[in-house]
Amino acid sequence: MDEIGRAGDIYLSVVIRVRNEAQSLRRVLEALRAQRCSFAWEIVIVDNESEDETGELCKQYNARVIPITQEEWTYGRASNRGISHARGQLVFLCSAHAIPVGSYFLESAVAPFVDPDMAAARCLLGSNHEQTAEWYTARDIQYGSFEEQQRVESSPEWLLLYPSAICCVLRRAVWQQIPFDENYEGIEDKLWAREVLRRGHKIRSCAEAVFIYNLHRGTRATWARTNRELRTWYRTLGYVPLRWPQFFARVMRATLLVPLVGMRYFVKEVVSNIYLVSIPWQAKSAPRVGSLAEYNLPMIKQTLGKLLDRFLG
Repeated sequence: MDEIGRAGDIYLSVVIRVRNEAQSLRRVLEALRAQRCSFAWEIVIVDNESEDETGELCKQYNARVIPITQEEWTYGRASNRGISHARGQLVFLCSAHAIPVGSYFLESAVAPFVDPDMAAARCLLGSNHEQTAEWYTARDIQYGSFEEQQRVESSPEWLLLYPSAICCVLRRAVWQQIPFDENYEGIEDKLWAREVLRRGHKIRSCAEAVFIYNLHRGTRATWARTNRELRTWYRTLGYVPLRWPQFFARVMRATLLVPLVGMRYFVKEVVSNIYLVSIPWQAKSAPRVGSLAEYNLPMIKQTLGKLLDRFLG
């Protein structure tokens, strides 16, 4: 059933947090409308006092709107607010910028929950090539002991594995026992997953559903988001991302590399433009057939070629 209330109980609730994101939200809602599901589902919009066409869109796509003011907003509080009004056994947390890929996205996203121990599943960001290459098979996370979990979480890589509220599915019954902390500035989703795992639940870091994230932050916005997350990380786990000796070492290294970076840019521009301007001359030769030249080079030359490619960026 691909529309709200078509039959029986709601199995899945889609919860989306928004503020003045109507253009992107429309694309997400269009992608959701195209879903082919064997279950009933609903859309719940947590609206942070939007002043654009968000309200009209919600009516058009039959979504319930749950308000949250700017003064009370935190990521955790917005998620809790939406989930508390959700009627589904499962909850799909989705950013207004996360676009589901394919008409069977929702079916795929809930597939891991046939396992009764599965508490949450992280969907796969299609533009992340490293994750796409590594997550082609399911990776379930469940720790046998607190010490094992501590060892895994001693490295920042755990943040990449745990679910992100940008696009993930969670079991509502687990959330009722462990809601999101509403006082965190960031990574509330990662810390929620950490607590869920501490209590013996299972999480899948490779859901079979793929999405595209179409929000492109500028440098200042990226820095601000990273700082919020790192502040929360330090307050909760005492993680220090950079100490003063490391800071001075990085500044010194950057100072020494300035001339090299300038030369790298110069060489890259010259080489790439030589290729372009010489196309008419190159085209006078007969078309080449056979194996590509770079695969016929001896290993040492291939290595040198890779180093040159790295230098040219």
